[in-house]
Amino acid sequence: MADAITEMRKVDGYADGLNSLWDFREADLSELSVGEMKTILEFMEQTPKRRSARIALLAAKKPDLLLLELWRVVSADRYGQSTVLFPDYDEACLWLAASD
Repeated sequence: MADAITEMRKVDGYADGLNSLWDFREADLSELSVGEMKTILEFMEQTPKRRSARIALLAAKKPDLLLLELWRVVSADRYGQSTVLFPDYDEACLWLAASD
């Protein structure tokens, strides 16, 4: 995930505050440990806060939704981003498009 964040920062037009959709529908999150979550959170702290950003997390499996809910709660306290979980792609896109 840290590699994905690094690559995202290289994209033309990337800016702090830019909304994003993370699609985990085909990801295998079963091996993601608390230690790895901490490492990713520490990596994310290397950049300015993204307080105005909306982050949509998309997942299809109930265990993944539960794990991402934990991630949402922890990252909201650290970064102040608006993060919402979605099982449906279209709903996630509508929510992202509704921001200013």
